[in-house]
Amino acid sequence: TCIKGHRSSSCNHLDRPLFAIRAKGRPVSQCEHCRELRKTKQVHVKCECDTK
Repeated sequence: TCIKGHRSSSCNHLDRPLFAIRAKGRPVSQCEHCRELRKTKQVHVKCECDTK
C-alpha cells in the first residue's frame, strides 16, 4: 500500500501523483561555506553569499 505520496516497491498504481516531502525543521538560510565557518571558528554572521 502507499501512504499519501509515498510509493512502496510493491505498489504499481499511477492514479495518484507523487509529491516531494520536505525535510523537517527550519529551512537552511546559510550557504555551505558560512555554515562551515560557524562550526569551526564560532563566526556568527549573516550569509550574503550568492549560493545558499
